[in-house]
Amino acid sequence: MIVTPELQPKWNAIILDVLRYFTELCKKHGLTYYCCGGTAIGAIRHGGFIPWDDDIDVFMPRPQYDRFIQLASTIDLGCYELITPYNNANYPLFFAKLCNRNTTLIEKADTPCVHGLYIDIFPIDGAPDDVSLAQAMEARFRKTKNKLEAISTHSSFVDYMRLLMTFKEWGRFARKTIGFFFRKAYREHLLRQLADISYRYDFNTSTLVAVYCGSYGPKEVFPKEWLRSTVLFSFEGLTVDLPSGYDYYLRQYYGDYMQLPPEEQRMAHHRKAYYNLDCRISDNEAVKAVKKALQELDG
Repeated sequence: MIVTPELQPKWNAIILDVLRYFTELCKKHGLTYYCCGGTAIGAIRHGGFIPWDDDIDVFMPRPQYDRFIQLASTIDLGCYELITPYNNANYPLFFAKLCNRNTTLIEKADTPCVHGLYIDIFPIDGAPDDVSLAQAMEARFRKTKNKLEAISTHSSFVDYMRLLMTFKEWGRFARKTIGFFFRKAYREHLLRQLADISYRYDFNTSTLVAVYCGSYGPKEVFPKEWLRSTVLFSFEGLTVDLPSGYDYYLRQYYGDYMQLPPEEQRMAHHRKAYYNLDCRISDNEAVKAVKKALQELDG
């Protein structure tokens, strides 16, 4: 499913409201966060959403992130909910999402994880002081999180066997086989491995940090100095925080981030197997809706 131009304003308003709630909660409890990724670019370049973007990303220093997770588990979040790999066995990621609980979303057809429209909340972890060692740790984390993603997917038997036809997919076939027979135990093992990397170096004493859960590989390692303080920007009328070293951070990730990309690249990058902007339907109903949509496409 795509978010049509007619529905885009409603989609954006829902996730903007989640961001508003998140920033208010952080301010009330003295928690540090920073807008990151496309959200940071949007704040700087557009004063809000990048016109073709449809998500919101923030990251938090690990101590602040853990305090936020603890806080969210002990208070009434009202019409919001926090999704983590520890409170949702179908969730395939190692970072949290703060969601609107009155909406329904399945992002990938082969991953039956049902939640609401959301903002992503990434932890920023301490890393080794040596850049090459820090990037090696990021690579190990990436391989492990890919294993978690592999055992979270529910492939058809045909797609599962098709993995054997390509040599480079044999490892994925083996992981999915282990995941099929021992999914709970193997998933807990992978989560422990990811946590071990995340907590190995103390954020407070590190000079380099890493957003291990990010998608930019070695670029996810950068000096903690870039996070020394916050600067304020407007995002769709909200006042949001960016790291004081946002220019260094964004140039490392994106190069000349003030330059608009070619028109053919101006599109949302997140898949949506199913969504309902008006209510939360049951997990079974959502999964059935995805299957029906796939059958209609095949038909």
